[in-house]
Amino acid sequence: MSRLSDFLPVLIEHFGSQRLRRIADLLLAIPWAMMAIVAALYFLLWHTDPLIRFTHMFWVLGFWMIGTIAMFAFITAVRLRLGMRFQILLLFAITIAIAIYFTPLSIFTSMFPRQISLILPALIGVLNLTICWFVVLRFRNKVIETQSH
Repeated sequence: MSRLSDFLPVLIEHFGSQRLRRIADLLLAIPWAMMAIVAALYFLLWHTDPLIRFTHMFWVLGFWMIGTIAMFAFITAVRLRLGMRFQILLLFAITIAIAIYFTPLSIFTSMFPRQISLILPALIGVLNLTICWFVVLRFRNKVIETQSH
């Protein structure tokens, strides 16, 4: 079982399609909610360094999303007795560690001190978020498709 379509019926049987769909809906909504909260905080309280703050948000949120998806994949792999559990757990640990380490803005700005150096974390963060969002969207759509058959 290496493809989503191979193990999705077993996953639905084990967890339930409604539960999987709710998890996917939550994972699709959380990034948008977090971006709205950070934008509101910026406009209401911070008013300084928008490029640094929004790049920091994308950077950290991207790693949180990868870690969350990896943890879900690890739980799934353990419950369904699939291989690659160690690799998935390692991915989870590394990405969550990066997210936790970079959560304080001061650490982020010490690692990327100049405006020009913010291009790389901005691109990586947006790329991480975009890929994760589309992976979860595809998973959700497959659950709905399988549910309707």
